[in-house]
Amino acid sequence: MTFPISRQGLQDIALFLIAGAVIFLVLALVTRYRGGDWRRFVISAGALGALVVVSYALAFTVAPNIPTPAVPFTARFAQNPTPDTPATIDAGRTTFQANCAICHGPRGLGDGPQAFVLRPMPVNLQLHVPQHAQGEIEYWIANGVAGTGMPAWREVKAPDGSHESGLTDTQRWEIVRYLQALASGKIDR
Repeated sequence: MTFPISRQGLQDIALFLIAGAVIFLVLALVTRYRGGDWRRFVISAGALGALVVVSYALAFTVAPNIPTPAVPFTARFAQNPTPDTPATIDAGRTTFQANCAICHGPRGLGDGPQAFVLRPMPVNLQLHVPQHAQGEIEYWIANGVAGTGMPAWREVKAPDGSHESGLTDTQRWEIVRYLQALASGKIDR
């Protein structure tokens, strides 16, 4: 079983805990300056500090490191235009099996027949997909991931405007629907 939170997620949690500890320390200083009981604020800051240590310890020992490639800010907020229906998920499954399973494996575990010759190996999409916005996933499918074997699947049109190669916008978004359903356990495979 894989740890459910990535290293980056735990580091983000630790940053929020640090911010909380700083706030409690500032409150303790203000309360002490005004002559009030400041100890509870210091205790709270200490508790948050202990959680920071635990978060970083987990981040660098048991949590998987999932490097996240850069994505344009606007891509994070892109919403999937395809309906969340069994037909869309099935269409995404068909496209995924035809184009992506060779590297990512039939269930998106990063264990496809081609995966073992790629460096870095393809990620486990069942772990990776829930940690990212839909628009980020579609962006990586469309543009590929630099420094990896992940190609760009953006549609290329012939000079006459007809489809030449790659995946259409609809096909990429259907893959996102399929991967989300797969990762959430909504479907078996």
